[in-house]
Amino acid sequence: MAETADVVVVGGGCIGTSIAWQLARRGAGRVIMLEKTGIASGATGWSSAIVRMHYTHEPLIKMALFGRRMFENFEDEVGGDSGFRRVGFLVVLPPEDVPAARRVVGLQRGLGIDATMLSLEEIAEIEPRLSLEGVVAGTWEPDSGHADGSSTANSFAAAARNAGADLRIGAEVTGVQPGDGSSIRISTTTGDIEAGSVVMASGYRTSALLEPLGVELPIKPVRHSIAVVERTADFGPQHPVISDHIQNGYYRPEGADLVLLGDHDPLEGDIDHDIETDKQPPPTSIARHTARFANRFPSEADAMYRRGYTGTYDTTPDFQPALGAVKAIPGLFVAVGFSGHGFKLSPSVGRIMSDVVLEGETDVADISMFRVERFAEGDLVTAPEGYGTRSLA
Repeated sequence: MAETADVVVVGGGCIGTSIAWQLARRGAGRVIMLEKTGIASGATGWSSAIVRMHYTHEPLIKMALFGRRMFENFEDEVGGDSGFRRVGFLVVLPPEDVPAARRVVGLQRGLGIDATMLSLEEIAEIEPRLSLEGVVAGTWEPDSGHADGSSTANSFAAAARNAGADLRIGAEVTGVQPGDGSSIRISTTTGDIEAGSVVMASGYRTSALLEPLGVELPIKPVRHSIAVVERTADFGPQHPVISDHIQNGYYRPEGADLVLLGDHDPLEGDIDHDIETDKQPPPTSIARHTARFANRFPSEADAMYRRGYTGTYDTTPDFQPALGAVKAIPGLFVAVGFSGHGFKLSPSVGRIMSDVVLEGETDVADISMFRVERFAEGDLVTAPEGYGTRSLA
């Protein structure tokens, strides 16, 4: 006979733990979270954990703002440490991206976010060591920065346990199917569970688990390589998080003297379903990352490469998440396919999914554009203007 639960959350990354915490603290009944390996052992633990609000779609801006506010007050709201550091978020722009950036900043300011367009002179005031080759303007968010994926997920997990959630590590989900009546049956390596509601927050693996139910959820695991370099001894104070739209990369400070370097493009790496068995990045990607950093910071031509690793982008065709209820299967919900920007949204996703599970709707943001059915309908999300067809900034 199967065990029973009110809600089962599948996945122990920053998304799954945030959802489990919100459900438990709001009295959702018996909440069980299932994780096959360990908290933050997947994409979350290898994330650059950038916290910013520069998005082309208003719902994403609202979700990121919700998250940034929680990161700012994480210890009081959640307990534990997220590792958040408020170092600012600077975007440097080529001419073709300026109109889209102005639109984004306008949306942000309309929502009360401290965001501004910058001239070249203003960029130089914020970061005088930066080469402005190819740059015509910038944007600036002084309240943004970066956090730590593992610390955040483990803090969410501890808060979920304290609120009464049952977190089970080492329970791998092997199947999802309709149960008796209106329930859903989750098959795991440790036994079956019948639940009134199931929230899938299991990254790219969700596609294969839901395919037998006829749910079209095209998510591909893309390797995202990250290089860690040590700045030269005379570099000086750490720089802000920098999004380089000319070279299509980012530079994110780490600690006193390190920098994480990565790609913007969710499709830059190889699609690899065995991505978690080999975390070594290809030498070509490390060379690309370090060359970009040296181009943008000329003083860092001799920055020392310390290590590299590979994270995971669970990428959808339109680079946007599948978020909310699966209409064809009552009681089934998804929060997957974040295409590299799930970490900063995880606080809001926890709140949104708990709203949708418990109340059927949410007032955090309009998530209708992220419905799972859009893939079967061919109604993919596109950027309203600028930044190509991708609505990641």
